Amino acid sequence: MAYKKILVPLNGSELAEKALPYAKIIAKLKKSQVTLFAVSLTIFVDRRDRLFTSYLEANAKELNTEGIKTTADTSYGDVAEEIVKYANNNKIDLIVMASHGYSKAKKWMFGSITQKVLYGTEIPVLLIKSKSPEVSGEFNRILVPVDGSPFSESTLPYIEELTRKTDREVLLLHICEPPIVPSYGSRPINPTWKKYQDNMWEEMEKLSTNYLKTTMTALKKKGMNVKSRVERAQTGEVVKTIMKVSKEENVDLVAIATQGRTGVNRRVYGNVANKIVEELSQPILLIRPATSIPPSRPQNLLDDIWQSYLGGKL
Repeated sequence: MAYKKILVPLNGSELAEKALPYAKIIAKLKKSQVTLFAVSLTIFVDRRDRLFTSYLEANAKELNTEGIKTTADTSYGDVAEEIVKYANNNKIDLIVMASHGYSKAKKWMFGSITQKVLYGTEIPVLLIKSKSPEVSGEFNRILVPVDGSPFSESTLPYIEELTRKTDREVLLLHICEPPIVPSYGSRPINPTWKKYQDNMWEEMEKLSTNYLKTTMTALKKKGMNVKSRVERAQTGEVVKTIMKVSKEENVDLVAIATQGRTGVNRRVYGNVANKIVEELSQPILLIRPATSIPPSRPQNLLDDIWQSYLGGKL
């Protein structure tokens, strides 16, 4: 993953332009080529064509003066479909776009165009929320939630490309949800619920720590500055925990794998990623894993624990 070509969709609003500083960070770091792209719902004619072109060219000129090779392009039609089509046809490596913006004639907000782009492309999307903090520097602290599955780990090559041989810190987060106790069976649970829960959670944390240690060792060999953290979360509070950790650790970016389906109208992607996109204020790097990596269940760290229990080891 080289981030050679970056696409920044714009619509003329200040909020949409919040994507530009973030695109510049990556473009300067990776010497990327940036394309500023605008779409009209109708064929560009005379005055509108000139306005869009002048607007894009003015922004492109500013980026070029900063040493970033930048071009501008326009299209017409369905905005989300045109963004996806342009990105695919021009072998774009990364789309950087704001989650919503407003122009005088057209509302652009998460839930419409941005949402459709997320569903419609397999190209990584760096999503800048309207409440994302102003850029004060580079992505110095990056949070990467992982659950032990190849699917969740598909984000790591992209983060490696951004952070390798730099001082940027990557924080791997593994979240342990509480174990579920069988309510019946031929062999009833011997310990009390509280003791059982504590034993299981302790074992989960040990396995999580070992998993993160192994993953960190591999990443450090690639020149990455990596730390890790294991957190307990009540059932259904994974997103809440990710938000809590991102605030406590003062992260600049959250990277997460999504599961979607090709096609703008097929609106399905990971439930956790969906909620993070809706609720988190920090920039979010959304990665669609290769089709050869199925959206598998997380590595079930409870399997070994449960087998140990059945074998009388706990």
